[in-house]
Amino acid sequence: MTWLTVGGGACMCVVLFFAFVIVLLYFYSSYNEAATERRIRENGKPVLAILVMANSDFLQKQTIASAPALTIFSQEPPSKSLAEVLRELADDLFDLYTADDEEIAGLPPHQQHAAELIKNDAYHEGRRNRVPLELTRGRVIYMADIWIERDRLPDHITSSRALACLVSGADEGEIMALPPSDEAAKQIYAAVEAGE
Repeated sequence: MTWLTVGGGACMCVVLFFAFVIVLLYFYSSYNEAATERRIRENGKPVLAILVMANSDFLQKQTIASAPALTIFSQEPPSKSLAEVLRELADDLFDLYTADDEEIAGLPPHQQHAAELIKNDAYHEGRRNRVPLELTRGRVIYMADIWIERDRLPDHITSSRALACLVSGADEGEIMALPPSDEAAKQIYAAVEAGE
């Protein structure tokens, strides 16, 4: 009977320890997310981003709370013409993503480089790459991994692919989607007429 009590007590201690660790990790994660958002808001600049790739279930169903995505953005002022340029580039990049290896081997080096970047499709927090200038018609445009919370998606995301974001830095930095109710987001969406 003593061994049963000791064994039960030991099991209970292990369970309580793991529960404590899980709670601790949850609070740390929440604190870390809040600190990251605060840092980006202090140092970031509002930009227009266009989705290149995202989980279609995440975009269409309300059951998924958050998911990774790949965006492209420019630090140029948001406008309808910039949105069109970014959408065209997003389509070109997605075509490179879906191209097979034989097709890519026959492309110019700048397209091969872009294909290599986009085919590495595992999410990496903070990853940002400059899109080759030959693909952007000389504009400085970045490809960035982003983790998007559902409440940060505008209603028009599946049709416009436009996403208001804050970015810090240039060639390196952080990115986060803005809530559609954020004043900077409203200005970006109005500038690109995303809702029409």
